[in-house]
Amino acid sequence: MTNQRLKAQLVTTVIGCLISPSTFAANSCPAPWSASATYASPGNLVSENALVYRNNWWTQGDEPATHNGVYPGSGQPWTNVGACGSCVSAPPAPTGLAASGTTSAATTLSWSAVTVPSCVVTGYKVYKNGALLGTVTGASVAVSNLSPATSYSFAVAAVDAAGDSPQSSPITVTTQSASGGGGGGSTGGSSQSSGTINFHLWLGVNTAQDSLTLTGGNFDDLIASNVIAGVMYSHLVKEGFPGVQFNNDYLIGSIFAQLLQENIETQLYTSSSDLIDPSPLQQAVMGVGQGGPYQINNYAADMVSGSYNPDGHSLINYVAIQKNIGFTIANAAQQHTLSTPGSFNNKYYGPMLPAFFHYNDLVALNVTGKGAGGWVTPWEPDFDNALIRFKTLPNSFLEVIANAAYNQGFYGPLVSRYSKLGASATAATVASVNSYASVWGSTDTYAQYPYQVHYYLDQLYGNPIPTTSPTAVVTPQNHVVISMSALANVFSKVVQTLDYSNGTAPAQMFTANQAAAAFTSSLTKNAVSTTASLDLSNASSRAVMFAVIDNALSNLETAVGMKFNATTLSQL
Repeated sequence: MTNQRLKAQLVTTVIGCLISPSTFAANSCPAPWSASATYASPGNLVSENALVYRNNWWTQGDEPATHNGVYPGSGQPWTNVGACGSCVSAPPAPTGLAASGTTSAATTLSWSAVTVPSCVVTGYKVYKNGALLGTVTGASVAVSNLSPATSYSFAVAAVDAAGDSPQSSPITVTTQSASGGGGGGSTGGSSQSSGTINFHLWLGVNTAQDSLTLTGGNFDDLIASNVIAGVMYSHLVKEGFPGVQFNNDYLIGSIFAQLLQENIETQLYTSSSDLIDPSPLQQAVMGVGQGGPYQINNYAADMVSGSYNPDGHSLINYVAIQKNIGFTIANAAQQHTLSTPGSFNNKYYGPMLPAFFHYNDLVALNVTGKGAGGWVTPWEPDFDNALIRFKTLPNSFLEVIANAAYNQGFYGPLVSRYSKLGASATAATVASVNSYASVWGSTDTYAQYPYQVHYYLDQLYGNPIPTTSPTAVVTPQNHVVISMSALANVFSKVVQTLDYSNGTAPAQMFTANQAAAAFTSSLTKNAVSTTASLDLSNASSRAVMFAVIDNALSNLETAVGMKFNATTLSQL
């Protein structure tokens, strides 16, 4: 099947950002990091303790030594790119240049990363038909604004302090002919999404019972609202646990994956409705204490004290979602006897609830049992030690702990097990925990859940998934392509379901104008055109989408003077 992605005209931009990298003289370090300096554009190089760091996005005051990870998945502003070294010669030419996902208007280039002893490769220059397009920091790039049915020659060269490498062997890429696309959903225009996501299965036990047909774009806006909520989840974690690294893709995607697994029949969703569950066949999820499509059962109970007195660790205590949740602090004790509020079924607000719920779980795991009259919980001190370990462990399995806490509960054995693994984890531990083999064939629904999440997300992201065994894999050809205009529209509708306050003043709902200003500013900061489209199945494209949303959330916080992880004991 021919993929018809990215048909709209785009500016010539390289996803992951086209930048001019900072370089530094041979036998020296770049300028030392300064706590007061603003590092605005990605790619700035600084030094600290004879190590070189490159910023991944705008940052100020985040010390590289304690805020670094592997770009783009760590959620950290800095990447450690090596020691200050002696570069005496230019790097060798990159090898393995290839193109994938070529459409009528764009293609994705990738190549093997170049390593040079005692040198830091600071970027790669990308050439189209012999002319320099720009420079990127990673070993892949999405090139847009191409003409249909046209052949292009591409080459790349590596850059370090000693200069540029020779250009790689060029490749020729021929774009597809333009053609009409499928219909659309509410993202506007004709959809460029395609493929199928299968869900409701036990890995190694049975096959999927349900599926979403992505072609035609019916699910685009639902996925977009879940992605925005997932980025909010990531944003909250970074605010509440500074320096802790995690797998950004899996953590952000946990919200959408939870909908697929916990909801009855997400495939019945129609984009013409604002309801996640529009069908009477699905209304059981809105029953007494059910928690809606995401099955958030305890949304008024305090997750630390365990009582129906929201004492700071209940969803009702979070300022941003308090006004729209459908319950108040005063009537929280009746939550378990009354039907789930209708707001839980709204496609713009509903996904935000599990985002805050998962963050609240992590906070509760961190503070339960501490203080006056405290006790030692089964997951401590391992959970706290895991948080410390994860500060130096890129792409940690923090979201696995959170999903186990949500699904089995704090006192089930999985939270303790994964916390213990995290306390002394290495990269090998991460690989082992993330392996499908660890639960393949298990009929333990709690053990399966975090891996069902991974399976659904690997399909969405175009990552290999297991078939008949954990090692027999295929790569799905799925594409969820979202234009920036469509994303801006969904972002605005999501933001307008949230509120802000200083904790004592009456809460105010965010406005469409505030949302638009925050999103537009973020597009500019991330060098993304308003006419661009980004594909969740492309890692670089996905990282840019996440960065745009995350920065837009930060812009909203700055505009109103409130952090999204703020709580209150008052009904605002």
